[in-house]
Amino acid sequence: MRSLLNQILIAFLIFCCVSCLNKQPEQTNGQEFQTQQDETVSIDTSLSEGIPPSILKDCLPATFRGAEKLPSSSGSVIIEGIKVSKTTGEYIYPGGTITITLADYAGAVGTVLYRYELPKNSEPGMEIQAITLPNGYGYSRHSPNESTLHLYCLINKRVAAEIIANGTDTWFSDQTLISSLIPSDCIVKNITSTKQ
Repeated sequence: MRSLLNQILIAFLIFCCVSCLNKQPEQTNGQEFQTQQDETVSIDTSLSEGIPPSILKDCLPATFRGAEKLPSSSGSVIIEGIKVSKTTGEYIYPGGTITITLADYAGAVGTVLYRYELPKNSEPGMEIQAITLPNGYGYSRHSPNESTLHLYCLINKRVAAEIIANGTDTWFSDQTLISSLIPSDCIVKNITSTKQ
C-alpha cells in the first residue's frame, strides 16, 4: 500500500512540474524596450494606430490671427509596430511665422513622453514656463534674444502638439495666445472616435 502511495505522490509531483514548465506566459497588450538613455519604455500594442493623418490635418485651424494656413503636409510612420500619424501647418505674418505640428503616437507615446515633461534645469537665456491645457499639459521655451517661442504639449496622454513661433511683434511671445492654436477639442473628439 505504501509503495502505491509513493508512486501516486511521485506521479503527482511529476505532473505538477511538467505543468509548470509547459505553462505559457500571459499575453499582454504591451512590450518594453531599452532607449539610448538606458530607460525602459513601454509600448501599448492595443493602440496600434493613431488618428488618421487627414483627420489630424482637418483639426488645424484654417486661419489664426488673420493669416490663412498654408497647405499642410501629413502622413504616417511605423514606430515599434505602431502607426504614428503626423501633420504640420504653417501661418505666415508680416512680422514672422508660426508652425504647428500634431503627432498622434497612439500606443508608442512612451517613446516620447520625456519631451513633454517640464525641464528640471533652466537654460541660460531661456524663459521656461509650464502650460496647462484642456486635456493636456506641457511647457514653453522662450528665447527673448532670438524672438522665438517653442511650445511642447501632450494632449490626452498621446497626441503631441509642438509650435514654433518666430516674430518680432510682442504677441509672438505670448504663451497663452499661441497655445490657443492647439486644437485640443478636435483632437480629443477624434481620439474617442478611433479607440479600438
